[in-house]
Formats: sequence, structure tokens, C-alpha cells
Amino acid sequence: MAKQLQREQLFSFAKDHREEYEELLRQFVETPTVSVDPAHAEDIRKGVDLTVETLRRFGGKAKVYAVNKGNPVVHGVFGEDKNRPTVTVYNHIDVQPASKATEPWETEPFVMTKRGDSYFGRGTTDDKGPALAALYGARAAMEAGVPINIRFLWEFEEEIGSPNFEKIISSAASDLRTGSVVVSDTVWVSRQRPANSAGLRGLMGFLLALETATVDAHSGEVGGAARNPLGELMKLVCDLYDPITGRVKIKGFYDDVIPPSRKELRDWANSGFSARAFKKAHKLKSMRAEDDLEVMKRIWGLPTFEVHGMSGGYQGPGVKSIV
Repeated sequence: MAKQLQREQLFSFAKDHREEYEELLRQFVETPTVSVDPAHAEDIRKGVDLTVETLRRFGGKAKVYAVNKGNPVVHGVFGEDKNRPTVTVYNHIDVQPASKATEPWETEPFVMTKRGDSYFGRGTTDDKGPALAALYGARAAMEAGVPINIRFLWEFEEEIGSPNFEKIISSAASDLRTGSVVVSDTVWVSRQRPANSAGLRGLMGFLLALETATVDAHSGEVGGAARNPLGELMKLVCDLYDPITGRVKIKGFYDDVIPPSRKELRDWANSGFSARAFKKAHKLKSMRAEDDLEVMKRIWGLPTFEVHGMSGGYQGPGVKSIV
């Protein structure tokens, strides 16, 4: 019978390696691998070096797949037995910008902080913490003699839409060949119940700009005759979707949507999801739905149309009556 890790073994392993894990997580969090900002290019390089060093220190092989313009992907290999199954765990090591001055951080975002059994810092959840947790899981499996090959694919451009990821994995397909892939960039639905996410929503985004004049015009002089670009953009948004219900009005938008099966609905109902906890966790003042199942259908079973930001007109203090 194939060896496998029991629950008690995993808890014991985690307890024995917690301090080591926390120190390694601190090193990763305090390397600000912000992919969207070119000013952090050197931090990205340091992050790549840190991942390679870490994978090798854990007993694996590490290879960097670079591109001419952009950030690389790091591939870690643990076990190369052709008679054993191979699983690849995906994570990303790049993060979003963060600032205590402009965001509601209670701690410094690029300083790893521990409070009780919680860790704070950019990347602790998305996605450095899960990457290292998976790495320690691989170590536990290797030490226990579990008959499996484990690979790690760590990306440094996920937060900017993965512009080079497909190119890299296509060009290195033979080296990256695997039996299955686990995307370790998701969250548990509840703290009491582990979960494996079966899929994620993709993204198609765009930036829309409208200019109706070459200079600011006084609304008292031109109002009513001049077009108002902000008003027109607001109307366009409302033509595209109902901001009250969230229903998208774009023709054919829902044509390819596959309704959740009965089994999926049962699994959702048993997932431990709570609309109240969801609302609290994301600090939402109100939601379009409060029923557990209805919220799950909206966030797991349907595509959405979202406005990420809108700007225009006068942005300074006070009022400036312009069009």
C-alpha cells in the first residue's frame, strides 16, 4: 500500500516547523516583489534569488525561465521517478503595492507581523504564505516516503495579468510536463473546513476615456449646451449593467454560463460558507444579497461586470464649477 501522511503527522510536522516557517515567511514578505512598479525591479530579482535558494535548500532542483522583457518563472523539482505520479503546485510570488499611509493597514505591509496565530504583511495570504505552506507540505511528503514527484511553478507576474506566463510554459512544455496541477492561490471558504477550489473567474478589462473639450469650461456659461463626459460615462455604465441588482445588460453576456449542477449546489451548501462572515471579512457595509446560497451563486456561478474606478473633472479641495 502506498505511504500517505495521516492527519496527526501533519499537525506534528507543522508544530515542529512553525518557527522555521515563520522566519522564512518573514524573509519573503520583507522582499517587496511588487510587479506592477518598475522601481521594484531589483526587489523582483532578489525575490527570484530567494525562491531559488529556498527550493534548493529544501532539497529540490530549481531552474529560472527568463524572458527578454518581463519577470521570470521559477520551477522547482522534487523527485524524478518516472514510475510515480507527478503533481505541480502553482503559486505567484509577486504582490500588489501597499502603503500604510494610503491604505487601512494596521501594521507595516512589508514588515512581517505576528499577532496570536495570525500573520500580517503583504503576501502572507496572497500568495507567499500558501507557497511556503505547500513547500513544507512537500518536505513532509518526501520525508514520509510518499511515492510522488512534486513540482513547484512560482510566477512573478500574476498581479499584472501574467503577460509572459503562457509563453514560458509553452516554450518549456517538455520540462514542465506534469500529471496534474494544484493552483495554490485560493482561500478556504471557512476556517473550520478545508477546501479545494475547482476554478476561478477570469478577467477581461479595459480603460475607457471620453474627452468632450480641450480645456475646462465654466458650467454657468456652457452648461446645457456642452456635453458632460462624466454624465455620459455614468449613463454608459448604467446601460451596460444594473448597478442595483448587478444584472449585466450586454447582449449575450450570459449565453455561455453553465448553471451549477445539483451536486455543486450540495457541495456549496456543505462548504461552511456564511454570507455574514463573508460580509464581515471583506468589510462590506451592504451587499446585493444576504442569503448564503444566493451569494455563493453570485460569486462562484456567474460572471460579473464591475467598475474599478472613475475619475474626471475637478479633483482638488472645494468646488470648481466646470464641465
